[in-house]
Amino acid sequence: MAINRMVQDHVSSVAQVEPQGQVIAYFDLDRTLILGYSALALAIECVRSRVPGMRKVAKELLANREKRASGGDYTAAYEKLVGAMTGISESAMQAAGERAFSRNLASSVYREAQQIVQAHKAMGHHVAIITAASSYQVDPIARSLGIEDVYCSRLTTEDGLLTGKLDDGLCYGEGKVKAAKVVAQRLDARLQDAWFYSDSEDDLPLLEAVGHPVATNPSSILAAYARDKDWAELNFCSRGKPNLQSVLRSALVANAVVTTAAAGAASWLFSRSPEKATNRMTSWLGDVGSVFAGLEFEIEGAEHLEEIRPAIFTFNHQSYLDTVVMAHLVRHDMVAFCKSEVADNRFLGPLLKAHGTIFIDRDAADQSLCMEQAKQALVGGKSLVIAPEGTRSATGELLDFKPGAFYLAKKMGVPIVPVVLHNVADALPKGRLLLRPATIQVTVLPPIFPAQIKNLRRSSKQLHTDYSDTLQTAWCSEEYQLANPVLPLLEAS
Repeated sequence: MAINRMVQDHVSSVAQVEPQGQVIAYFDLDRTLILGYSALALAIECVRSRVPGMRKVAKELLANREKRASGGDYTAAYEKLVGAMTGISESAMQAAGERAFSRNLASSVYREAQQIVQAHKAMGHHVAIITAASSYQVDPIARSLGIEDVYCSRLTTEDGLLTGKLDDGLCYGEGKVKAAKVVAQRLDARLQDAWFYSDSEDDLPLLEAVGHPVATNPSSILAAYARDKDWAELNFCSRGKPNLQSVLRSALVANAVVTTAAAGAASWLFSRSPEKATNRMTSWLGDVGSVFAGLEFEIEGAEHLEEIRPAIFTFNHQSYLDTVVMAHLVRHDMVAFCKSEVADNRFLGPLLKAHGTIFIDRDAADQSLCMEQAKQALVGGKSLVIAPEGTRSATGELLDFKPGAFYLAKKMGVPIVPVVLHNVADALPKGRLLLRPATIQVTVLPPIFPAQIKNLRRSSKQLHTDYSDTLQTAWCSEEYQLANPVLPLLEAS
């Protein structure tokens, strides 16, 4: 995962501190680890749910957020929210929290926050989340970040139903200091050696209690206070709120896809060379789509893209924008694998079929037709573009690789060229529709030749490891690594 300069500088400053004992890194949740407010995502899922009483819960969740934003009595509002949950099945709330995570919150996790969490772990620090949010909001996020120590506002239950009461009080204000002390005492650590990342002035009690407070995406009040105290300040930009520019970019890219498809169709009809028409459509999509999306590229190993053709290009699936990125990289004489649902699109389906796209039903037991189409494409000199995961994960981590690409490579005598996409989700996270400009970082690994493939499944697992290792390697200059000894810790984590 590529690490930006701001994160590098902060991680370097953390590494230079010499603590007296165990170091703890505490993190707030909303607007610190994630963009926005987790309560909104949970409220939406409560509205969607047909469980009796969930609409009332959603109403109180929204009111609770408004109280906090307006500086009202947050504690009283939270107690009212908890009371509204009386009699609700805890399993229903847990299910709503999981849906909120997969549909919204997973794509809201700041990439910078992930990297800082990873850096603290690499340095042997204990990481904990301390938040006023409920366990239904925070638990799935903590799990995705690999954080096991979570202190939040937990609700009591009886016979599987919520009682309308809090277990051990609200984790807010001084309640966060209490939770932090519990962690420190358990680990025999000092708060003076601890770090705390938060966006809100509501967390000043704990920010002032630790030795290393970090104002993270701070409110205007906290930012002013932090500057007066000379505290560290971080502002993350890998996730952002929709604005006019992102709306226009998204509209332009959508228009580019439609225009490119139409131009490709016309070129197909009037060209004496259907192959040239397909190549023209691919390069237009990659170049025009990238410009409209505001994408720039930093490519390591670009020489492998044209080293041997035909080849099988594999990539890790991150975003709907992967199509534009891979078209920009491979550019010509390519046939893509695409999920079968797209074939049913009345506009794109027939056009993609005409250009040789191979549609695959991931749930089908018999994939022989797809494999035969792939073989014919390779025989005809076309390269294949395959996502070996088959689908995207909710949080961006690699899913298991399927061995189909290795079967085709060995059978047809062509190499596999692994393309590692580091951060396409920065431009278009899963579940989002509006684009943000980004520099897409790509690593193209050396080709894997058929003679190197001894066992399909073992080769597939090794490729998964190669992708994972590459994604975890900090991408920065050699001289910066020499000046910042913590970076090898990140690379090895």
